[in-house]
Parts: sequence; C-alpha cells; structure tokens
Amino acid sequence: MKIKALGVNGAFTKNYHNNFVFEMGERTLLVDAGTTLRYSLSDAGFKETDITDIIITHLHSDHVGGLEEFAQRCKWIFNHKPNLWVRGKMKAQLEEVIEKGLCTDGLTLNDYFNIYTCETGARNSFNIGNHQIELIDTDNLHSEGMLSMGLKITLENGHNVIYTSDIAKHQLAGFKDAIDERTSVLFHDVSMVENPVHSYIEDVVEHYKDVIAPHRIFAMHYQDETDLVELQQTYGISVVTTDHGYIV
Repeated sequence: MKIKALGVNGAFTKNYHNNFVFEMGERTLLVDAGTTLRYSLSDAGFKETDITDIIITHLHSDHVGGLEEFAQRCKWIFNHKPNLWVRGKMKAQLEEVIEKGLCTDGLTLNDYFNIYTCETGARNSFNIGNHQIELIDTDNLHSEGMLSMGLKITLENGHNVIYTSDIAKHQLAGFKDAIDERTSVLFHDVSMVENPVHSYIEDVVEHYKDVIAPHRIFAMHYQDETDLVELQQTYGISVVTTDHGYIV
C-alpha cells in the first residue's frame, strides 16, 4: 500500500489541509477532503478520477469543505462516480453539509456517489478491495459535540496502519488497544503546544511508549512553524511531510 499526505497542517494553514490518499492496488482511498483539496490533490500527482473511495472522518471544513466541489468536478467534468463510505451516525449531518450545493434540479447525493453506510468497531469492519477498514470511534474526543473517527487499515498480509485523524483526548480513544505486533505505522495528530482540540506531543509519546516504537509514530496536523528536525530529535518520532510517499 502506498500512502501520500496531500497536506499535513491544520485548519488555518498557509499550506494544505491534513488529507491523505491510500493507494490499495486497484482502489484508491481519499481520507478527508478539505477546502485545499482542489490544489493539494493535483499537486500530489492525482486526478479526481484516480479516487475510487472516500471516507470523511469528521465535519470540520479542513476535512470536508472540499467535498462538494470534488463531487461536482467528478460528475460534470469527468463522469466519475466514487464510493462514499458514510458512518451511519454521521450520515444526516454530512448530508446537511453538502447536499444544499449538490442536490438541485432533482439531483440527490446518489447521483454523485455510490453511498455505503458503515459503523465503528472491529466487528463492523468492511473491505475496500483487499484491505480491511475498521473505523475507530472518537466522538467528543476531538471537539465536544463533534462526531469523529479514526481508521485502522489492514493489508492482506496482516500488517496494518492506524490513522487517528484529529484527536485531543487520545488516551480515551481505542487507538492504543488497536495497535498490535503487525502495526507498521501510527499516523497521529500532534501539537507542539498544549491544545484543547489536538494531541500534545509529550502526551502522545508517553501514552504509546509501551506498545509501539517512537519512530513508528508519524506526526501530522502540526503547526506550520513547527521545527521538524527538532521534533524528531527531541522525541524520536517520525514526521509526515508532503515531499514523499510512504510504502507499507
């Protein structure tokens, strides 16, 4: 599996939002679609038609604000209809966010996407191609009152990748329990300062120290001004950048 960060920064970045692409053989999964997607996708070398599947982890604009335009471009320019995997609990809210701009002239969201409903928890895992997807519930752990989730993606060989998306109270989420001996990478929200809606770096390193080597923790969603060399040297973790992709 090839993994490419379209962006690694937060909502107010001067760069690109923290959205990722996972290339899974014949299927390509877009995780989140922020307002910078119209630029970040092409800058990373992808076209709209490359994306076969989409998962939105939560409804802040840096994660869903570009989905409406993406859907319009897919339908009206490329005649392309991707799969949209929607958590059942989040479905009504997601529809409210995007349907007013899309559902005109008798159209529905089903005219833009093949919509599949999914749920959190290991027992509700589903497959995208040959990869198993488990959604990890993080409701209220990023922002109070916000439905949100992370992912665990398991390859055919059993190796897996965990992706937190935005998270503050990671100690209360199920990411630590989801880590096993075959976890290759933990992509984790990291803030260099204590923050009410994102994970403080020192808390992250301390929380996972018994279950995964620090270099397997890849920091993402960090502030624009973060000194990446200092971050790596001080805490021993890795840092996601948009300069290159990752292979698992």
